[in-house]
Amino acid sequence: MFPMMVNIRDKKVAVIGGGKIAAKRIKSLLRFQPDITVVSPVLNERLQALVDDGGIKYIERSFQTSDVQGALFVIAATDDAAVNQLVKESCHPHQLLNIVDDPANSSFHFPAMYEKNEITIAVTTSGISPMLAKNLRDDFAAIVDGIDPEYLSFLKEVRQLVKGGQFSKEQKRTLLKECLDEYYQSNSIQRTIFIEKLLELPYYPEIR
Repeated sequence: MFPMMVNIRDKKVAVIGGGKIAAKRIKSLLRFQPDITVVSPVLNERLQALVDDGGIKYIERSFQTSDVQGALFVIAATDDAAVNQLVKESCHPHQLLNIVDDPANSSFHFPAMYEKNEITIAVTTSGISPMLAKNLRDDFAAIVDGIDPEYLSFLKEVRQLVKGGQFSKEQKRTLLKECLDEYYQSNSIQRTIFIEKLLELPYYPEIR
């Protein structure tokens, strides 16, 4: 599986099934603001609450092959293997399909995810051990939790200034690398001084 980050905001997602697993998958997706439609004869309470709040759309019936039309992601989350197989057969090759209980026949997997302050961590073991993926996710999450949000804002501002300045390729690389030094992570005064230097000069002739 090739790992990548995809912007799914406003993209169509079809979820077939309205139970606990469907709710879990939808919870993972909602933070990224896709256009989710659930197709199922019944919904569990969590999904019904999302429908009532307008967070997702709901079609109250059994699956029809047309339900996957135009969807970027398709999630087959029913407890009926025959229905899940029909969902797979209804998808075009270019559509991304996740069958919740059949990773071998899925074209994408849900990783163990963590998101904070614009940093997103996603870990997958390709279905070998979801528990290991979660443990690794938690280890990385502890690192992210220790990063000062103001430091992330500093990195963002520096990158914008460096990209817009008259720097050579090597100067850009050196400046952006320097910002990762703990010297700036833990010292807000030095961060301010660094930004001021970039604002004063069209390029940075000397690097600390």
